[in-house]
Amino acid sequence: MNISITPELEKFVHQEVKTGLYQSASEVIRAALRRLKEDKERKPRFMVSSKAELEDKLLEGIDELDRGGGLPGEQVFAELKAHSIKRRRHG
Repeated sequence: MNISITPELEKFVHQEVKTGLYQSASEVIRAALRRLKEDKERKPRFMVSSKAELEDKLLEGIDELDRGGGLPGEQVFAELKAHSIKRRRHG
């Protein structure tokens, strides 16, 4: 099988090989395809099939917060900001 990728993706693949985590471009592509397959097979937590199911999920979330679950908003935003900065720096 032959595939064509954009120069930007080719550069990314080569950068991943340079990290030493992968021995070849083929390993990077296989890892990416495995991840894509896993993502497609995983049902997102927020996916619902009806209005009633959405309401049930919202009530579950509210109950969890009432029991002390969840994270403080400031912590969530700080983690999102750090993650965003890291992604921008590394590609």
